[in-house]
Amino acid sequence: MAWSIGAVQMRLPLPSPGPDATREQARLDALARYGVLDTPAEASFDRLTRLTKRIFGVSMSTMSFIDGHRQWFKSQQGLGASETDRAPAFCNVTIQQPATLIIPDATADERFATNPFVVGEPYVRFYAGVPLRSSDGHAIGTLCAFDPRPRVFSQQDNETLADLGGVAMDILELRRRASAGKTGAIPGESFEPSLAREFAHGRSVLKAGRIIFNNSRAAVRCTVRQLSPENAVIHVINTAKIPDRVALLIDADAMSRLCSVTSRAEQHLALAFES
Repeated sequence: MAWSIGAVQMRLPLPSPGPDATREQARLDALARYGVLDTPAEASFDRLTRLTKRIFGVSMSTMSFIDGHRQWFKSQQGLGASETDRAPAFCNVTIQQPATLIIPDATADERFATNPFVVGEPYVRFYAGVPLRSSDGHAIGTLCAFDPRPRVFSQQDNETLADLGGVAMDILELRRRASAGKTGAIPGESFEPSLAREFAHGRSVLKAGRIIFNNSRAAVRCTVRQLSPENAVIHVINTAKIPDRVALLIDADAMSRLCSVTSRAEQHLALAFES
C-alpha cells in the first residue's frame, strides 16, 4: 500500500528499522523509565548544576535530557532557555561518546566551528559534558559545563565532572526504584507490549519520529508521546509552520501514516490517522 502528499508517494510500511533506529529506541525506552521529562525544577539537581558551574569556574551549566527532537534542561545555570533543538546541541554529540566530551575551543574544532551556538548566543567556546547513563548503559542525557572563553580541562576536572554526573544518576536511579516499588515491578524490566498491543489499547510512549510535509520537501523531527490505532500526539520545537496534513514516520516501528492535524498548541500536535 502507498500514500501520497502532493506528487510524492511513500510506501507503508517502511523497511525494517536499522541498528541505529533500534539503538535509539532502546535509549528512549531507558529515558522513559526515569519519568523525568518535562518535570518541574528540583533543588537537588539545581545544586548539582550550581556546583558544576562553581567548581569549574564557568558561566553556564546544564543537566539535560535528549528525547526524539530536543535537549530539555532539567536544570540550568546561566541560560534563559528550557530546551533547544536536538540537532545542533553539543549534548547530542556527548550522548554518542563513551566518556566525557571535552572541547577546549569550539572555534578550533571542525565539528562545532559553524555551530549556531558557537557563532551566535551563547557563543560557546569551552564545553565539557559527561553522558548520564541508565542502569543498563544507555546515555539518556548529560551534565555539562560551558563558557564563552576557551580553557583547559585537566584529568582531575574530568574525573570530578564524571563524579557529579554519577551523583545525578544515583538520584534518578533511587527514584526509579522507589517508584517501581509502589507497583511491585521495576519499569522496563517486565515484558514490553508489541506495537500491535499498543495499537489495541493506546498508551503513553516515547518514540523518535519525523513529520513530512510540503510535497516531502520539509521534514521536522518530533517525539511521539501518545499512540493509538487512530491517532497520535507529538511534540515539536514549534508548530507554527506545520500544515494541517502531514505524514508521520516512526523508523523504530517501521511505521508511516498520513495524518490530519486535529488540534495544536505551541509545541504539541494531535494527529488523526487517515485510512
